[in-house]
Amino acid sequence: MGPLSNDVALDVRGLTTTFRTDAGPLRAVDGVDFSLRRGQITAVVGESGCGKSVTALSIMRLLPPSASTAGDVLLGGTVALHACSAAAMRRHRGKDLAMVFQDAQTSLNPVLTIGQQLSEAITVHEAVSSRMAVARVITMLERVGVPEPELRLRAYPHELSGGLKQRAMIAMSLLCRPAVLIADEPTTALDVTIQAQILDLIKELRDDPSLQMAIMFITHDMGVVADIAQDVIVMYAGRIVERGSVDTVLRNPKHPYTRALLKSIPVLGERRQKLEVIGGQPPNLHRLPPGCAFGPRCASVTDACRAAMPALRTVAPEHDIRCILEVNP
Repeated sequence: MGPLSNDVALDVRGLTTTFRTDAGPLRAVDGVDFSLRRGQITAVVGESGCGKSVTALSIMRLLPPSASTAGDVLLGGTVALHACSAAAMRRHRGKDLAMVFQDAQTSLNPVLTIGQQLSEAITVHEAVSSRMAVARVITMLERVGVPEPELRLRAYPHELSGGLKQRAMIAMSLLCRPAVLIADEPTTALDVTIQAQILDLIKELRDDPSLQMAIMFITHDMGVVADIAQDVIVMYAGRIVERGSVDTVLRNPKHPYTRALLKSIPVLGERRQKLEVIGGQPPNLHRLPPGCAFGPRCASVTDACRAAMPALRTVAPEHDIRCILEVNP
């Protein structure tokens, strides 16, 4: 791994995650490379099962014992997370990198108050008094838009709305000012109004010069990608198939899968007979097709595509695709 730019908060190289199953080894993430830059949002998109969440959990080292990982994960250019002991990883997790999960209801402890859970996020990493921890929790709850934070401290998770629970989760992840924040579809279970508020909050965090946080934002929604992210990674069958700046990838997608994703979403003000769908199903990771994994669903597939898995190649500055074809819009 070569030297990193000063603006790189997290560098991932050759990340591979394999699960032991009754049907044999299942490789859910296969040789993933990317960097997260300070003060920017990198969106990770793709259909369910493409490896987005497993990639995040692999970085955080929150996988079950049935999983094994390989590759390098470097935090801040100096800390090799992949080589840390379990105890050392616990010290980094929550303090230097944090994660907001899809469903705040199942991520929060139902028998502890919000105040207890958020205060613990500080005291586990820092030698501060409980009074100081509570004061910081109140300040952070205000920062993320929770009304009457002093009252919310005494509430249990079931007493908060979905939007407030998600804000509490975001506050928890920010209490130790981590360098890297991973948000795994944080708006999935929320109504559209609350979704918009949470997205606005994440953009504010991205733009806060005092934080200089690198954010990995996992989503299905390409509209959200266009709204909040600077870079985008498109995953399919555990591999990156396209990556680059949001402007470049969304305006001029080169991989057939990326183009198919963009054609399957509605466009405000545009009248269509029907939305286009991607034919077929994502592949069974136990039985991947020969060559390109997207080949069986691709209208442009050739014999060469079926012969070998394409390598990730550069087609323009900061624009890479895993395809032997160069699809033009």
